[in-house]
Amino acid sequence: MLCPTCHSGSAFGGRHTVLPRQFGRALVSEPARPAHADVAVTGAVMEQLEGRLLLSSSAIDFIDNTADQFHVTRDVYTDADAAGNAFAARGLLSGAGSAPSTMDESFARRKHRGATSIRAEFPSNGNDWSGWYFLNGTLRADQTQPTANWGDVPNAGVDLTGAKTLTFWARGHQGGERVEFFAQGVGWDNSEPSQPAEPFPDSDAKVSLNVTLTTRWTRYKIDLRGQDLSSVLGGFGWVASAATNGIGSSNPRTITFYLDDIQYDLPRLDEPRFLVSYPNMSGNGTFEQVNRNVAFLYDNTMAMLADISVGRRNRARFIGDAIVYAQDHDRFYTDGRVRNAYQGGDLSLPAGWTPNGKVGTVRMPGRFDGVARQWYEDKFAVSTHTGNVAWAMIALLRYHQRWNRPAFLLAAQRLGDWIEANVRSDSGPGGYMGGFDGWEPTPSLLSYKSSEHNIDLYTAFGLLHGLTGKSKWAFRAEHAREFVEAMWDGSQKKFWIGTTSDGVTINRDVIPVDVQAWGVLSLGTQFGPALDFAAAHLKVGHGFDFNQDRDGVWNEGTAQVALAYRATNRQRARTALVDWLDTQRTPSGALNAAGIDDLTTGLDWRYFKREHVGATAWFVLASGNYNPL
Repeated sequence: MLCPTCHSGSAFGGRHTVLPRQFGRALVSEPARPAHADVAVTGAVMEQLEGRLLLSSSAIDFIDNTADQFHVTRDVYTDADAAGNAFAARGLLSGAGSAPSTMDESFARRKHRGATSIRAEFPSNGNDWSGWYFLNGTLRADQTQPTANWGDVPNAGVDLTGAKTLTFWARGHQGGERVEFFAQGVGWDNSEPSQPAEPFPDSDAKVSLNVTLTTRWTRYKIDLRGQDLSSVLGGFGWVASAATNGIGSSNPRTITFYLDDIQYDLPRLDEPRFLVSYPNMSGNGTFEQVNRNVAFLYDNTMAMLADISVGRRNRARFIGDAIVYAQDHDRFYTDGRVRNAYQGGDLSLPAGWTPNGKVGTVRMPGRFDGVARQWYEDKFAVSTHTGNVAWAMIALLRYHQRWNRPAFLLAAQRLGDWIEANVRSDSGPGGYMGGFDGWEPTPSLLSYKSSEHNIDLYTAFGLLHGLTGKSKWAFRAEHAREFVEAMWDGSQKKFWIGTTSDGVTINRDVIPVDVQAWGVLSLGTQFGPALDFAAAHLKVGHGFDFNQDRDGVWNEGTAQVALAYRATNRQRARTALVDWLDTQRTPSGALNAAGIDDLTTGLDWRYFKREHVGATAWFVLASGNYNPL
């Protein structure tokens, strides 16, 4: 289902697979007629649902609120490419001879909130009508983009049972624009509203609302009580006509209006899902566009460990269940691996979307280019890097250690066996290679070896040995440890980052702070001098940089060093770092990924001053003295 020729051209890389918006067919008859919920489920509410109330810092509340942002609504649109957006296909509605309406779904100059809104235009010649349906659509095994479904495909609707209202925000460009907004009705006969016209229509006829817009953002509500919402094909739609807007052939003009925050009120408090790594981005730059819906696996494992550290059993389980689901429902792989990133919001693709003929596959992140009309995926997101797999193992096993969940133990063993079978190396200092890079079916082997990855594996394999008693895990843990010890520089008392692509030659270009901290946290306090090296060569002001160029503070790494100070009984140094990080938190309780924008790493990625789940989770661990390694 992949297109081998498209690349995003951005600094983040990319390639497309599933196009989320596609023009539908034009109708020749009047179209069928058709939420913003300001409620948020707080961390305290979720803990009450678990039968207890836990007090928490605002940092853990930030993680909780990030998890909750898709628990109380089913979104149609909040921002372009937002993680919660559903009904991603587009169906054009227009009368014979009508000029088609247009929608810019990445409009950033007028918005209700967030990063973008929808600018909609109806160009009228005086005797016409036009609009759009936001459709669930279908994507079949051999398709590279979804197609509009007008009621002729079975089992292709979204179950929204339980929703009471569909709300949206709208405003006119000049005021006085008359527009009909609606939901459902796909596949129903317009002349006989009670009669379906297609074999597999929406589960109910359309319900609509006629509105005269003003120039102020206004919240509108479509009442869904009494509607059968068990199989919704058309999640939302709008139509404008010349007649209702007083346009004649002698005075043709274009009707322009704006839409935002289209949502069904549908609480789903007990569904597993991934947390978006950067949840509160209001800008519309390249970084925001590429990362708006991305849930990096590593950040989610850290959120899971933060929840474990403060006793949030159900919250941690939801993330763990999502990891296991992803392992079992990949769109291509069946060998037990997981990928570097998934999409936040709903965990699986909707009914009717069956890439490679598979139902319910886990959603992959990406972005839509409205000019090229292509969906792009980031190369890193679809890849599988060894360290991320190891962290998934650690999070699942720490949960199983505390609360006994055999499914997590089994999933971790599958991940560990995949690592051994696919990236083990016996050349040079041994250890495990970097993973696989790129798209199925033939990603490239990453033949470098990372100290960080092997530190993670030493912990993960050691946990598996302790939990299962099987000697193979002890042997694998030792294999990883031997590599890490080979990367120890006894003269300068630091860890090297790992090897170059030959798997033997030490890479001396980048000296990262996380390897120094993690080496202490995982292998033991005998490597404590690595923290002295970090303080001498990697510190910037009150915090630590990612690498030795000292161009800014990397908050996540600073929290890691704080935790390592605790492990080596350097309480004063640990307290100083935690207290300083506490002053860097945003009003939402989060830590930004970095203290500056465009923080360099010496590698092929950078960090930005954006609220970050991973950095915040490490702060929770450091302030609570919980060592996941």
